[in-house]
Amino acid sequence: MEMGANQQEVQSMFVMVRFNRGPYHGAVYKVKLEHGESGEASAGAEVESSLPVLNPVSTFFDKSFELPKNCLFEGARFGSKLYLMANGHGSPCKPVTTVNSFVCDMNSSSDLQQFSPPKAAKPFGAVISAYGMLYYFAHPSSSPHIPDPSFERYNPTTNLWESLPSYPYKTLPKPCMEVVGYAVCYGYILFSMYNRKECAVLAFHIGTEKWHQVKITNPSEASSYYPFLGRAVVVDNIIYAPSFFPDEVIAFSFWRDSDHNCFLGTPLPLMVMDTPHPPSPLMGRITKNLVHLGMLHFCLVQTGRNQCSVEHQYLCITTFRILREEGGMDVRTLRSSVFQVGMMGSGAFHVNFSFTPDCEDIEPEEQYCPTAPAGSKSESALTSEEKGNKDHCRWDVATGKQEDFFSIPTKPLIPS
Repeated sequence: MEMGANQQEVQSMFVMVRFNRGPYHGAVYKVKLEHGESGEASAGAEVESSLPVLNPVSTFFDKSFELPKNCLFEGARFGSKLYLMANGHGSPCKPVTTVNSFVCDMNSSSDLQQFSPPKAAKPFGAVISAYGMLYYFAHPSSSPHIPDPSFERYNPTTNLWESLPSYPYKTLPKPCMEVVGYAVCYGYILFSMYNRKECAVLAFHIGTEKWHQVKITNPSEASSYYPFLGRAVVVDNIIYAPSFFPDEVIAFSFWRDSDHNCFLGTPLPLMVMDTPHPPSPLMGRITKNLVHLGMLHFCLVQTGRNQCSVEHQYLCITTFRILREEGGMDVRTLRSSVFQVGMMGSGAFHVNFSFTPDCEDIEPEEQYCPTAPAGSKSESALTSEEKGNKDHCRWDVATGKQEDFFSIPTKPLIPS
């Protein structure tokens, strides 16, 4: 096997949240994970008094950093080290000119230490760890104040930043898009973008430092599930990520042809059953992360607004395993938990980034990238009869009867 997953037992994970207003901008919570499979499904609402309470292991940013009110920040990690990029809140009339960069080791200390700032502030930026480097990309929604450089890379070993080629933002659909998810695989960074009307996927090839538009096969069907959210997880040539739908994870494929055109296949939706039921339903925008626990074990982290309280919010944690049987996929829920999290007078919060130091991110090397001959027939070019056959295959997979459901022209089988 060309890639492996950390098979040791995961003990805990960290969940970083971003508050809507001060006095705190954000916080990190440590969640201890129970192992094994619970014998009971979450059939009813949890009792408020029995909920475990999470207290932050780190809050930020304090007044000594002199950050603007309601600053924006994003995070990524290397091992147990959490890297944060924080900016002032951008507006159409006033570009952001300050940037702050912090790092802390969650396994040893929650104290933030500053490191070398990037060359340009990003009013809305995506922070991504990939192949030992930290990437900082300005959202297209930063327009009309796209900074120069708009894309940078940080080397933790040298503590230096370098500029990277900017994406031609004007080629993206209007209104401006935001990065809502990303994947690191096969020498590429895939940017999942959305503007409430359309979605797009961009690919940055790290070796050549070139940008590629990613083509989505069968876009009319795939649009029901894309964009994908948060940091995706790559296991055995299959990419897993949350979708916009509650309790849903999608599985999809990435490949390129011999002319280096990039493609995403039609996703297979996987419903995570028996997710926890908080005392009051999660309302508003549900934010979520998918955390890899090793092998085909995952954790889905979700939160939303609490309609019954302005003092606390619920964090829903579901661990599950993906089963590959007879070429199909199924989801087995292992445990579901609800935690009560105080808002500390900072308003509602969103899940921003989650990870476990016990399991490293899997980042497949380019040599393992699935490849098809240039001009291979993809779903978008199939005849109506062929599409009907493909739809039948895809339904069969949902019932565990077929092996071939991804729309890669080379038709790889799902590893058993």
